Amino acid sequence: MSEYTRSSATFKNYAISLGIIVGILLLMYVVVATRSEEHIPTVEYGPDAETLQSEADYPVTLPPEDLPEGWTATSSHLDIGEPVEWSLGFATPQDSHVMITQSDDDPEIVFDDRVRDAEPVGTVNAGDREWDHYDNEDDWRALVSEEDGHILVVSGPADLDELAYMAEGLRDAPEDGEGNGGAGSEGEGSDGAEGEPGDDPSDA
Repeated sequence: MSEYTRSSATFKNYAISLGIIVGILLLMYVVVATRSEEHIPTVEYGPDAETLQSEADYPVTLPPEDLPEGWTATSSHLDIGEPVEWSLGFATPQDSHVMITQSDDDPEIVFDDRVRDAEPVGTVNAGDREWDHYDNEDDWRALVSEEDGHILVVSGPADLDELAYMAEGLRDAPEDGEGNGGAGSEGEGSDGAEGEPGDDPSDA
């Protein structure tokens, strides 16, 4: 084979390899761009908060009023039977999930459902509460506050900083029912007023 032929073959192989690499890079770009533009569904949880206030025999707790960008309410499940329970899920800035659950059900039932297999690791002071902190050192954490007549849990696969941030901003619902609203910019209505208590924040 002549030197010219060998050079041509080498260049052809180089061009093919370069084309494959460029194709892979373009595919990765398309995948990343598509994921970044994925729409996160949002819900308006104000109606559920107002209903809970009228039905619950315990003080209703609301999420922070002005959460920064990246926090999006994605699910609201309210059960006004027996027990009276509300679970409100959020997508977080770190692409994880946090759920606030308040219920007058047997604390052990709520605990098993929301804390799962996480183990006690201490306490966390956030807001005006001292929370029991649970962590399975993998993909689930929870902050738990057992209060007079009900239990309050902030849980999910989010890291402790995001759980504590949410817990820090929790507020008591105003007696006049104002200031209960909240949602992402495109939410229309609650995501189910009779939700099951076992809903997972990762499904939010």
